[in-house]
Amino acid sequence: MATPDVELSGIRIKEGSAMSISLSGTIPSSPNPLVIIQANGEKGPGGILKFKFSAPQAGAYTMNFCIGPASNPCGTSSDYVVTVPGGQERLAIVEAGVFRTSVLVVGQGTSEALPFSVTVE
Repeated sequence: MATPDVELSGIRIKEGSAMSISLSGTIPSSPNPLVIIQANGEKGPGGILKFKFSAPQAGAYTMNFCIGPASNPCGTSSDYVVTVPGGQERLAIVEAGVFRTSVLVVGQGTSEALPFSVTVE
């Protein structure tokens, strides 16, 4: 089985505004979610991160973007889950410190590979 690709599609810094990072890739048809950001264990300054989660291909499906422990990032009541219908996007604000111990994953339940994108500010 091939490893799915996650591409760093752009880092933008506009004068007078925040930096943004865009990540995009394809989620294979698999019951296992794809890890986008791994837990880093860092005790940096923290702060607020703004996320835009996108399921760019229109259709009758949903994607779940989840933040939680690597062992089960979408399965407990304390996990942060954003459900995005096909062809739409959703916004979320997350404390950066959550990635000390948690991962960001994306999953989908169809029988075909689907594109996704995430923009972080």
